[in-house]
Amino acid sequence: LDNVTDGDNGTVTLLRMLVTPANGATGDEATFNLLKQELKRSKWLTPSTMQLVYEKQPWLGVRRGEIITAMCTIMHPIMSKQNAIAFSKGNILETVTKDRYVNHAAAIADLFLDRFNPKEPLSDRDLEERSEGLKAIIDNEVEDTPAQELFNKMIDIVKHTLKTNIYMNNRYALGLRLDPKIMVSEGETPRDTPFGIIFAHGRRFDGYHVRFRDIARGGMRLVTPSTPEQFSLESAHQYDECYGLAYAQQLKNKDIPEGGSKAVVLIDTVGMSTKGRDFVMRKSVKAFTDTILDLVVDTDETKEEIVDFVGKKEVLYLGPDEQVIPEDIDWVIKRAGQR
Repeated sequence: LDNVTDGDNGTVTLLRMLVTPANGATGDEATFNLLKQELKRSKWLTPSTMQLVYEKQPWLGVRRGEIITAMCTIMHPIMSKQNAIAFSKGNILETVTKDRYVNHAAAIADLFLDRFNPKEPLSDRDLEERSEGLKAIIDNEVEDTPAQELFNKMIDIVKHTLKTNIYMNNRYALGLRLDPKIMVSEGETPRDTPFGIIFAHGRRFDGYHVRFRDIARGGMRLVTPSTPEQFSLESAHQYDECYGLAYAQQLKNKDIPEGGSKAVVLIDTVGMSTKGRDFVMRKSVKAFTDTILDLVVDTDETKEEIVDFVGKKEVLYLGPDEQVIPEDIDWVIKRAGQR
């Protein structure tokens, strides 16, 4: 181990490892390239994803693991309205990653990857055919009704995702541009449908950006619950909080061309020191906003790695709100200019 000073960032620890192929594997260049890629991604994986892909179900691989944990987070505020206990965040992840069910979660993650494969994206027709095939298999092989509902909702998330940065190797977090219809719960009282939703799933944070018009203005709020119980409650209400704040901004902006929007980033800082908490908050702001940039900027990398089913360029405006500091805004402005 070597520790190298990195100025205001603290220190960098260099860990050297000798890696050799196991169980007769050839250890070719493609294998080591994948290893390097997944080691790099591990810095930005949330603990639940790391536990899933490095301990519980290592055969899944990092990409599929990220997709599964992201979908579980998206499902939480939707499904918990039907049954808060059965569809708690922990129960959702536990259910879809059980040994006897995880193959179905993996198949849905593969469907997502094929849909947005930049080399040969899945067509609408093929997506529908494969979705119906997966639903038939799930109906036949999954006897647990809550599990069936979760897997069917995961398939719906694939069908309602319009854009993702899953194939970008240098991304901070996993980002999905969602069709807002996916966030409607069964039996929910009808309400105005947003124009667009972006969801970001990263290390120790999940964030939503909701807007009610194509061009909309609103701030970014950071939420940092102090206990695990409070964090779980905030997770269930995060989307509705973001929706409500964006809708209130929409009403405030009724006399100007720009509509209303809001971003709410839920950050897990439970049990951290003040210094550690601040560090994670600043990193989460950077990861969240850079993920949004992945989905809205046109660069050689995004054109090559991102499949776009939105069909038009999108422009987002972010301002400061609770717990966002001037240094965050300075970084966002600078980063947007670079990209």
